[in-house]
Amino acid sequence: MPTNHRRFELSILGCSGGPIAGRTCAYLLKPADVSYNEIILSSKPNTAKKPLLAIDAGAGLASISQLILEGNRRTLRENFMISIYDGHQSQYEEFNFYQNTGNLEVSHPFARVGKSDGASLTPLEASWKILNSIAAYLITHSHLDHLSGLVINSPSFRNTKDVYGLTQTMNALRYSLFNDYVWPDLINEGLISIHELSPYVDSRCVCDFYNVECFPLAHGDVKNHRKFLSSAFLITEKSTKNSIIIFGDLESDYSSSKQYNRKIWETISPSILNDKLNTIVIECSTVDKPPPLYGHMTPTSLMKEFLILRKYCFDAKFPQKGANNSAESTLYIQSGFQPLKAMNVIITHVKEIPTAVNPRTPIFKQLNDLNYKYALGINFTIALPGLSYIL
Repeated sequence: MPTNHRRFELSILGCSGGPIAGRTCAYLLKPADVSYNEIILSSKPNTAKKPLLAIDAGAGLASISQLILEGNRRTLRENFMISIYDGHQSQYEEFNFYQNTGNLEVSHPFARVGKSDGASLTPLEASWKILNSIAAYLITHSHLDHLSGLVINSPSFRNTKDVYGLTQTMNALRYSLFNDYVWPDLINEGLISIHELSPYVDSRCVCDFYNVECFPLAHGDVKNHRKFLSSAFLITEKSTKNSIIIFGDLESDYSSSKQYNRKIWETISPSILNDKLNTIVIECSTVDKPPPLYGHMTPTSLMKEFLILRKYCFDAKFPQKGANNSAESTLYIQSGFQPLKAMNVIITHVKEIPTAVNPRTPIFKQLNDLNYKYALGINFTIALPGLSYIL
């Protein structure tokens, strides 16, 4: 059963699926035992190892500045993605409703950031330093809700920023974004350095602290019925081999007719069985509804994927029992061995809708109902901007 080893701190700068700008998907990842103050107030910033990774960049400098400004003024309960909906929804609109803290801890990432003995930075100064402390950007795909911060924040970069992703994603940055028409060609100018990651290959050069393995994902169709590729990043501590996996936008293998997700479940199941992976960050954009879903997940499609993951784990542990059974078999549901019990699944990319009820509420309910039905025991949490998860 996954346990919290307190190895990672995942900070949520943005996690919305739009259409609200400035709060879309962007995450910072660092070791849980290294504070943001230690990172930005290092006495030798140019020579110190950089432990901070950015995964996607749908938000950036403005979001960090605002979160630093609010760090000592507001409680975690007062969250932007809750407050824009009706504030009178009983427990359904309370912060704690969306957070399952059974196997993770929740904190404010930037409380007291920039404040220490002999140092007092303004929110903008501190956020500027955080941005320039990022060792690398991992970009899941080239849609603007995952890229806009990298573009708009680029005038603040003091040094070359290393940007990693699949070839399709990096080519979109080269030819469709940093092309002197949409935005200045910062690649040719040396401010952005593009690095293509080969699928299914463990890369050791991205960061001093982590190895990164990139997995392609299906994210809807483009011209001539070709699959548009997104990606997931399996990020592994070099010292302990503990991992976290963070998904970009994706659709189920059942709708894509591909096997991209199954390849991931097959890869990570040994880490789950060895208690080296306790958290999956993945999208669930909307409640269950008829297609088209435009390459996204609903609670039912996501749960089908987790049934496959459970089957991989179970069959690896008991190879004689499960080989010929479907993932929905009672063999798995009624078993006393539940490999995903207490697995943290952090839900991102919920699409905002103009209603009084936060769309996270029905999504959360549907996920937990299915979780109970299939006896998976997953700890579902809905990501909210301005929170850090200690994992």
